[in-house]
Amino acid sequence: MKLKTTLTFQLGTIIAGILIVMIAISSVATYITAYDKLYEAAGIEAYGCANITTGLINTDDLNKALDGDVQTSEQLGKTINWTTQHKNIFESQYIVDLNGNLVALDDNLKDKGFAVGDAFHVDEQAIATLIETGHPTYSEPYEFAGLKRLSGYAPIFEDHDSSKEIIAISVIDFDANIVSERTWGVVSQGILISIIPMLLAAVVTALLIRRKTKPISALIHQAKEIAGGNLMVGPTKVKSKDEIGDLANTLNQLTLNLQNMIATMRKTSHQLTENANENASSLEEMTQSVKTVANNIEEVSASMTDGMNHADQASSVLITLAEDLQNMKLKADNTVEVSNNTMQIASEGEVRAKEISNDMEKIRTGSKEVSDTIQQLVQSTTKIQSITNAISDIASQTNLLALNASIEAARAGEHGKGFAVVAEEVRKLAEQSNKEVSQVGNLVKDIMDKIGKVMISSNENEKYIEKGSNTVKLTAKALNNISIAVSDTVKEIATISDLLSSETVKSDNIVEMIQEFTHSIHQIESTITNIAAAAEETTAGIDEISNSSQESTLMAEELEKYVRTFKLKE
Repeated sequence: MKLKTTLTFQLGTIIAGILIVMIAISSVATYITAYDKLYEAAGIEAYGCANITTGLINTDDLNKALDGDVQTSEQLGKTINWTTQHKNIFESQYIVDLNGNLVALDDNLKDKGFAVGDAFHVDEQAIATLIETGHPTYSEPYEFAGLKRLSGYAPIFEDHDSSKEIIAISVIDFDANIVSERTWGVVSQGILISIIPMLLAAVVTALLIRRKTKPISALIHQAKEIAGGNLMVGPTKVKSKDEIGDLANTLNQLTLNLQNMIATMRKTSHQLTENANENASSLEEMTQSVKTVANNIEEVSASMTDGMNHADQASSVLITLAEDLQNMKLKADNTVEVSNNTMQIASEGEVRAKEISNDMEKIRTGSKEVSDTIQQLVQSTTKIQSITNAISDIASQTNLLALNASIEAARAGEHGKGFAVVAEEVRKLAEQSNKEVSQVGNLVKDIMDKIGKVMISSNENEKYIEKGSNTVKLTAKALNNISIAVSDTVKEIATISDLLSSETVKSDNIVEMIQEFTHSIHQIESTITNIAAAAEETTAGIDEISNSSQESTLMAEELEKYVRTFKLKE
């Protein structure tokens, strides 16, 4: 077995990896903590020195420099050179106004090309905090002018009086890489020191794991021998009472159980093979017998099927005949019913025709009475016309008398005026009467014309009524003849219907007997079919059993062959 695949190597690798990860996590945490502390210390040192060196600056000179006095700015630059010259860890010192513009700078910044009035990078948040609190502070690391910087900021108050306003800011820059270098210098020694215990722990752990896993190798060898079919292998003895001890006991018990089981299977497989061969022979004989029975049943079933088909056909013909007879009976019954209805309708028609004849006679009598009344009306109208003619003559004579009276009244003068008025009124009355008589004459003439037309229509109606009365009498006689004929037809159809009813009952009985016969044949066929199906199922079952027996034989032989591959103590 290769070293990389052993449990000892794998567990040792896992534990070593865990130790390495723990050391890495611890180192990173230590580095971050140390870096934060050193960064804080560097910032405090930077703004502390910047705050101390503010005492070297004359605030009057600083105000001049803020007002643009270049010479004074140069003088201040020389003054602050003292800091970088006496402490090499500082990169540069300079003074900026509250907007971040250079007011004075040391020689290091001058060498890099900066001059008074130039804008310089400042940490705006740190400056805002400084102006708000009036206390020194430091910036976050930043890149500027080709250097990673850490700046300390200190406020410069008017007249160095902290109660007055801040007029400028003193700044000292660190090389921020110093913090990383110092942090690594502190942490690296601890990492190197912690590696030695880790290596020792890994070696000790590997030895302990190897000691614990050594019995597993013996158990693996035992399992391989069992897997190869060697059941004569001896038990593995393990003294420990842990999981490995349980595994050894379990494997030893498994070996013993396999030995007993294989020995039993070896005996059983041989006996099983012999029994399977005997069963196969018996099943073959049963199969042949069942097939013979099945063939005979199939022949009987075929004969029964033919008889059933003939019975079905006869039953169908008789059923059709019965249905036809039933339909004929229904049609005969319907014909009787229709004939009865027709006879009733004819009788009712005859009664209605007689009633119509009587009505026509009444109408003719009434028409004659109307004609007589019209003749009387003509006579009365003639008399009215004579009277109106007489009235008209009287009105003419009255009008003439009134005219004469008017003439006589005019002759009488004053005495005849009253008579003249009466004569005038009589004349008007005569004219009015004449007009009314003329209108009455017109009305009478109109009435005479209409009466003439009515008389003509009445004469024509009388002719039609006479003709209709004769037609109604003929219709009543025809309906009477129809009623008699329909009555005879109904009697004959009723006789036919009775005969059909009797034949229908007989055909229904025959159909029932044929259906019972057909049903019996169907039952016999179904029984034979079930027997045939059962025989087929029996044959199929025997075939399946035979196949299973053959498979069992093969399995028993294969099992015996497989069992013989195991080595047992005799």
